Amino acid sequence: MATNKTTAERIAEQRAKMEQMENELKRLRHQQKEEERKARNHRICQRGGLLEKLLPETIAFTEEQIRAFLEKTLLTPFARRVITEVTAHGGDEPTETPVTADRKDSGNPGKPPLVGGAASAAKAPEAVTQGA
Repeated sequence: MATNKTTAERIAEQRAKMEQMENELKRLRHQQKEEERKARNHRICQRGGLLEKLLPETIAFTEEQIRAFLEKTLLTPFARRVITEVTAHGGDEPTETPVTADRKDSGNPGKPPLVGGAASAAKAPEAVTQGA
């Protein structure tokens, strides 16, 4: 049996399809936002964990201390040059870090100079044995 639909019926069907498609679009947008939020949370947790792993002293820091530490260390010309260099190498470690130009202690370019209480408490083994 052939059914001939009126124009009004076809319009109603198309509107229903449009509503379904709009709902599907809303669902997909919500899903995309959720995936982006989860990826951001994961990235933040990984980077925070890396900070604590490399600098365990920061575990006991308050939010204000972490902010001050990051601002004082990362908003420097040296940090900007390192970021630019790492970015230029596609995320790989820089081949040559301009460490000696900005460091007071250029004797050990692999590690940053110790600051605060750790610097005064840390002594090289040679200094301890020579002083005795």
